[in-house]
Amino acid sequence: MPSSVVTMAVATRTLVTERRNAKIRPDSIFVDNVNGAADAVLVFNDVFTPSVSNGVAVPVLQTVPRLQLNIGMGTAPSTMDWMKNISFVGLVQVVRGGGIDANCVVSFIYHFEDDPPDMG
Repeated sequence: MPSSVVTMAVATRTLVTERRNAKIRPDSIFVDNVNGAADAVLVFNDVFTPSVSNGVAVPVLQTVPRLQLNIGMGTAPSTMDWMKNISFVGLVQVVRGGGIDANCVVSFIYHFEDDPPDMG
């Protein structure tokens, strides 16, 4: 399965770029904030430009928050099962509230909807 691992040394990171006619489905998110300097609020945004066919002559870039995680300092939580209804149509971006922290590491494991997840 494809994955992306980034440090939050900057406030905004792109995790996955979009693929034409496919949704991005997260399979697991792991956040390592064990050595983090502070609690983190991570917002996972879906960034895309809608098509002209929706009645707008000149569509503009949209940023839609799909998920927010509150991560305590000194913790390393992971998520899986409850994420099955979350999808992204554009690129996946994570934004860290509360300042940058190179010791906060985000691992994003995903599949494209037209690419079924590995079952074992």
